[in-house]
Amino acid sequence: MKHPLLAVTAVVAALFVGVGALGVWGAAAVGTVLVAAVALGWPQLLGAPARRSLSTVLLASGLAATWAVALWPAPDAGGTRRAFGASLIEPVAICLALGTVAAFMVQLFRGYGRPHRLESTAGTVAGVAVVCAVAGWTALARYDAGALTVSLALSLALAALAGLARLPGPWDALLAVVLAGAAPFAVAPLLPGLHLPAAVTAGALGGLGAVLTGRTAPDRGRGRPVGNRAAVALGVAPVAVAGVLAYFVIRIMPG
Repeated sequence: MKHPLLAVTAVVAALFVGVGALGVWGAAAVGTVLVAAVALGWPQLLGAPARRSLSTVLLASGLAATWAVALWPAPDAGGTRRAFGASLIEPVAICLALGTVAAFMVQLFRGYGRPHRLESTAGTVAGVAVVCAVAGWTALARYDAGALTVSLALSLALAALAGLARLPGPWDALLAVVLAGAAPFAVAPLLPGLHLPAAVTAGALGGLGAVLTGRTAPDRGRGRPVGNRAAVALGVAPVAVAGVLAYFVIRIMPG
């Protein structure tokens, strides 16, 4: 992430999600802040008209997903932990579907012949996916994955900082992924419950997401400039998505 505001935002957001290790309600509160940051800046990033409507769609979708996961009922007493974990993704899928429909409805209400309808719709649907992915951090908290949350937060912070090194060619990207994947080894002695293979996998994936997101920011003087709110949204985006990626990692690689 060569854009300074993107990198700083990603580091702050990554450290902030470490609060989610304190419990479900802490994770949901952190998720609320992340959703708001993305929702307010995403329409500016797209350069889309009807920004208030699009921000409302993103905010409603993300908050619904995050708090639905926090409040989603546990399975019956006879259910297994694996069944419990699988159920947590259901409200996210529902909110993602409803948010997608809402994104199309906003464009319909704008009327015929309005500019940038296709771009706005596609970009808003992508934003809905990002804000709904924030619920993954709450799912991790309900899955008692506090150690993985702390480890992944450190991985994301290191990946974002690596982007400021401004190394030539692809070396900064490689450094980001390597640091993100190696971070769990550094904190493993302090986190006895950490499942190292899952933490390394989640960290590397999160680092790769940070690198790819940073590459989408326009260079200064070329294309549409990145405003402050847009930069904040883009910086938070890889942190938002990393939570749901980590959730699927521990579902595939249970400790």
